[in-house]
Amino acid sequence: MNNEMQILKIMELRKKGYGYKRIAKELDMTVSAVRYAITKYEEDEVLSGVCKHCGQETMSIKGRKRKVFCSDKCRWAWWNNNKEQVNKQAYYKHVCKNCGTEFKAYGAKHRIYCGQKCYIESKTNKNGDTHAEK
Repeated sequence: MNNEMQILKIMELRKKGYGYKRIAKELDMTVSAVRYAITKYEEDEVLSGVCKHCGQETMSIKGRKRKVFCSDKCRWAWWNNNKEQVNKQAYYKHVCKNCGTEFKAYGAKHRIYCGQKCYIESKTNKNGDTHAEK
């Protein structure tokens, strides 16, 4: 049996629900050879989809994350045009250590200052010298 015929027979038995050992026994092959042939064949299978932004066809490899966008350009455009659909739940409320104002920060759980200006002010005293804090 040539290689292509072997792979077809292996995949036929695999679709019937046979395991690696049973296929190897049926075809008088090693289990590792059967496993290699199956993973190699399945890796090459391509799934098609449609780009969320432009509608162009996308190609994804079976077993990997399915592509939703055809390119970075489409991904960026879609995310910028559909900001309301993004579920942002990582907003945190803080009180600035320097000025005492309350502020919100996205994704920054441990913020101390409301901005760079307050950070710099807190590090310098009224004379313009830096604090020697430890």
